[in-house]
Amino acid sequence: MSYLANDQFSPGETIRRMVPSATVFLSMLVMTLPMPFAWGVMPNLALLFVIIWSSLQPRLMPSWAAFGLGLFADLLFGGPIGVWALLYPACAIAVGMAESRAEGHSLNIDWAFASVLLILAQLLCWQFLHFTGWEAPLLPLMVQVLITILAYPLAAVVAGRIQRRLIDVQG
Repeated sequence: MSYLANDQFSPGETIRRMVPSATVFLSMLVMTLPMPFAWGVMPNLALLFVIIWSSLQPRLMPSWAAFGLGLFADLLFGGPIGVWALLYPACAIAVGMAESRAEGHSLNIDWAFASVLLILAQLLCWQFLHFTGWEAPLLPLMVQVLITILAYPLAAVVAGRIQRRLIDVQG
């Protein structure tokens, strides 16, 4: 039965369960800020946090939540509707499948797996954009994926601290 099937949650429990989705939502808003970077590419923080939260707290980042966040990303970023709405839950499901087969892994293994997922997601995004008639050059998407891969350790530390401080609180 789903974790949402419980009768009622306290306000603190409801907030605790919303933390991963709120983190992804806030990372989307950060991605829309003007960039001071010379190369003009922001890491795909939202997808990165979907992958991280799907690994850290899979019950709190189910595929339906990833779908809703992806749909919001499509609307926020102005792309074709459905691209990120398809890719966010696909990544969440892929992480869930990998987590069920491998336990006790290190940061390096998580980083390598996330790197593969990020590359595949960006390539699929590029392909979906071409299918819908959008001309998107591949080079900026690959630069974004490289910067996102390099941002993984910092994002994992941030998510770990958020988890310890807000989710794993014994109440």
